[in-house]
Amino acid sequence: MIKVIVAIAKRADLTVAEFQDHWRTRHAELVRGNPATQRYIRKYVQCHTLPSEYESGAAAYDGTAELWFDSVDDKNAFFSDPDYVRDIQPDEARFADMEKTVFFVTREETVIGDDQQPPGVV
Repeated sequence: MIKVIVAIAKRADLTVAEFQDHWRTRHAELVRGNPATQRYIRKYVQCHTLPSEYESGAAAYDGTAELWFDSVDDKNAFFSDPDYVRDIQPDEARFADMEKTVFFVTREETVIGDDQQPPGVV
């Protein structure tokens, strides 16, 4: 199992509330209902930055997304799938600053928790 983590920066012209509302509702619905999602994604999690993090100014990022895939091949297939490219990708620019948003591919290694396993074990 691999995970794509996306550190998301909101568009500068949106308030935090507008960003979170669009991401939680419209974008989540697009991802949830998309055929490419059904084919490739095993889990999708949104992590919204807490309001208290904005009290001293702008937060480093406005949230993270986790997209879980069975393999790197499935990840690549999802991000090149015509259903994703047509429906989901254009919506990302409606709430996220895509120049500041960062995507990276990871493999989770539990250090503490029920599913603990030695590093490198897949």
